[in-house]
Amino acid sequence: MAGHLWHLAFWMDLIVLGWLVLELTNSALLVALVGTFRLIPMGVVGVLAGTIGDRVPKKTVLLVAQSVNLVVTTGFAIVLILGLEEIWIIYGAALLTGTAWAVDFPLRRAFIRDLLPAEAMVNAMAIDAASLTGMAMAGRWIGGGFLEWAGPEMAYCFLVVCYVVGFVLLLRMPHLSLEPTNTDANKSVMEDIASGLAYVWKQPTLRSIFLVTVVINFFVVPYFQMTPVFAKDVFGIGPGMLGILSGMDGLGALAGTCILASMTTVVRLNVVFGIGSLLFGLGVLLFSQAPSFQLGMIFLLVVGLGTAGFATMQTTITVTLAEPNMRGRAMGAIALGIGMLPIGMAFVGALSQWLGPSEALGWSSVIGMILMTLVILSPRLLDKAKGQ
Repeated sequence: MAGHLWHLAFWMDLIVLGWLVLELTNSALLVALVGTFRLIPMGVVGVLAGTIGDRVPKKTVLLVAQSVNLVVTTGFAIVLILGLEEIWIIYGAALLTGTAWAVDFPLRRAFIRDLLPAEAMVNAMAIDAASLTGMAMAGRWIGGGFLEWAGPEMAYCFLVVCYVVGFVLLLRMPHLSLEPTNTDANKSVMEDIASGLAYVWKQPTLRSIFLVTVVINFFVVPYFQMTPVFAKDVFGIGPGMLGILSGMDGLGALAGTCILASMTTVVRLNVVFGIGSLLFGLGVLLFSQAPSFQLGMIFLLVVGLGTAGFATMQTTITVTLAEPNMRGRAMGAIALGIGMLPIGMAFVGALSQWLGPSEALGWSSVIGMILMTLVILSPRLLDKAKGQ
């Protein structure tokens, strides 16, 4: 429950920050940089968190991370109430809360596998993804509603309440305090990180998951930080309708994860992962060329369906294939792949300044789909190249 509240707060926060920057600057690039600062810690902190989570109880690390979230969000709420918001303060808040989220991501998913047998992972991850997707969708809708009818100040007061409740719930969950799975004191943290990356790279399936994660986060996922720009400059809608628009991919993902959770037959996880990844890219391409708000909503539903297959199977395959003492580090490697997202956001934002948002996102998604196809259809491409 605590993780779901934080997920709701994460997406609500991102919508509110994006609209604030757009109102302050009217710049697609500066809006994209909100996501860059929010997610840039994932590439470094996420890997480190996964490694530390294999060494010390995960609950302790999560409590520290969420303390940071609570303090920063409370401080930013005070800044907004006093009318002192500036672009550098927004970016600073995004960076700090992004650091906390980078810690939460690999640890919470590695923890699920610690509790459940391998045969239950597809359904468990799908159910977890469905509930988190529902929270993400609600967060974006609530964020848009607050912007339209109450203002960003009240939105952040609501976020503070979410973080307080989530923190208390985490404190009351003693079964999170599992014994660390890696207690080798002879290895440094950096040696553990290196061994985790090497472990993922040596396994063709995990390597393919990692490479697709890199590609999709650089070229495709930046679409969500561009939705305020599409809302205002392409579709001509306000913040209330922005919340509805940005929640449509969540609705599609919720439907997709519910389908996965209800599956009773054995599915080929890598096939679902590949189809989901390519459908994700196709949906973003269609959204980038949508001539109207209504079609934009429909195409974001397609994005959500693809996201369900990609994200659920990404985690399921990784934590299922990884050995128990490597799960945190394997998810840390995936976090490194997700760390390409802030760079991709800056790239798409800069491209939007030159080509416009539709052309920039369109070309970016096309390149991403081509590269994903190469990885998905040729999982042993690097091995074959070495053998020549």
